[in-house]
Amino acid sequence: MPTPKHPNLRPVIDLASASPGIVVRASTDKNCVFVSCVHAESNVVVSMVAAYSHVIRPAAEHALQVGQSIFLLAHGEAQRFFAWLHGDCDSAPGVH
Repeated sequence: MPTPKHPNLRPVIDLASASPGIVVRASTDKNCVFVSCVHAESNVVVSMVAAYSHVIRPAAEHALQVGQSIFLLAHGEAQRFFAWLHGDCDSAPGVH
């Protein structure tokens, strides 16, 4: 995984969700991945889960399973998430 440009910042990606007005945001800290639903307009976190990166799995065609939580994503976003997770950040628009 690429090293952040600033040592205090973690890699982050915003993904379009299947719910209007909600963004799925993911960040990493060593082997742990934090995934949250964020209200897009106010930037308020609605829910958040954390899991080791090796236990995150695709769930159906447009969803992620993070532990016992399922995140429903817009078309193509699950593939973009896994590309980001495996270190291909340059090919994932929307990465901070």
